[in-house]
Amino acid sequence: DSELKGFLGGFQDGTFGYVVPHDNGQPFGKVARFGLQDFASVEVLDLSLHDSELKGFSGGFQDGTFGYVVPNNNGKVARFS
Repeated sequence: DSELKGFLGGFQDGTFGYVVPHDNGQPFGKVARFGLQDFASVEVLDLSLHDSELKGFSGGFQDGTFGYVVPNNNGKVARFS
């Protein structure tokens, strides 16, 4: 996916690493998740498909159950599992 660039920060949950979508020429909302064991498998969650304003985040974290991305411009925190 050519849009998978321009991340700002990331976090991990012990099994997966997550990179936070920020700006790849424009704000975007694709969270990329990859396996920490081999770094070979990548899955993408496009938050903007659920809400067109969920783009351009400035950080993220997890609480043991969910992942969260922190808004940079839109004021909306997104939660995912």
